[in-house]
Amino acid sequence: MSKTFYRWLCGIMLVALSGCYPDGADYVEELDLVVTDYNKNFDFASKNTFAMPDSVIKITGDNFEDPDNDGKPQFVISDYSKAILDKLAANMVAAGWTRVDKYANPDVILLASTMTTTNIYYWYDWGYWGWWYPYWDPWWGWYYPGYYPPYVTGYRSGSVFVQMVDAKPIPGQGENIPVVWFSILNGLAEGGESNITTRIQKGLDQAFAQSPYLKN
Repeated sequence: MSKTFYRWLCGIMLVALSGCYPDGADYVEELDLVVTDYNKNFDFASKNTFAMPDSVIKITGDNFEDPDNDGKPQFVISDYSKAILDKLAANMVAAGWTRVDKYANPDVILLASTMTTTNIYYWYDWGYWGWWYPYWDPWWGWYYPGYYPPYVTGYRSGSVFVQMVDAKPIPGQGENIPVVWFSILNGLAEGGESNITTRIQKGLDQAFAQSPYLKN
């Protein structure tokens, strides 16, 4: 992964925030940030079905060297999980996609996760999803064709990540799963529960609004 790209992204974020609020933000939602990127070589228009789990993973930094034995990771158990999944599914359906079971040969799979930290490296162990991903092979990893997942430091605590991965064809042993679109919502850990929930859903709406290529 390109460190130059990472530094560039961090610089753009800091300049944007400081330019918008030179005297500091008055409200926590003014510091919310939505970042999206996608694989420009992926033909979204030819895809129309998606699957997604009914849980949101809490990224803790744990490794899952043997997903079959270690079991499931930690999940988001608050109302935030429902807010994320309901809004994510609603946006996909509104964009023309049809939700199917994970074993019904979906075109893409969406995976939602959260992290609470002040320094985020968006590169976590793929074993987090081994408990759910259909036909899982512990040798798989994530593959971002044609671009890099963003790396950022200095995030205020609280971020939501969404990955869209290509479910066809099923990778062979030792191969990686192509990530064709991702979104990061940042700055969501401060404020009351109702306020945070509203901002999460607004952020997901914004992620789809700035990703018109997802429409079928």
